[in-house]
Amino acid sequence: MGSVGFVFAVAPHHPLAAGDRVLGDDDLRRHRAVAVADSVQRGGGVSVSLLGGQDVFTVPTMQAKLDAQLRGLGSGFLPEPMARPYVETGRLVVRRVARAPLVAHPRYVWRSGDRPGRALQWWLDQLQSPVTRRALLEQHHH
Repeated sequence: MGSVGFVFAVAPHHPLAAGDRVLGDDDLRRHRAVAVADSVQRGGGVSVSLLGGQDVFTVPTMQAKLDAQLRGLGSGFLPEPMARPYVETGRLVVRRVARAPLVAHPRYVWRSGDRPGRALQWWLDQLQSPVTRRALLEQHHH
């Protein structure tokens, strides 16, 4: 579908918000991270950007993660389009980190028989539109 960059963001009153130096893993490890619970039903799942020994506050959804970070309950990476309006209004501060930037490459999959049904074919046709893909990747509503 495309790609989505992530930014490391904290509330302006969070201890990691101050300063302009690049934050290393030791800086991040000293503060609670907010993570979304893995919803994979089979297999071990995956956690990204969590450090060994770091306190983790686990929430059920990306929206809950955003809310926790806005309240200063922890820090972490957020999709840039989701964080953008809060960064622009000063409710989140983006900090540079030493670790490699995160980029997600969302994909769509479906179970299929021999031929897609009419509804699936309509949806697949919609996904060919750059406007639809951009809206799915960048529009985050409450």
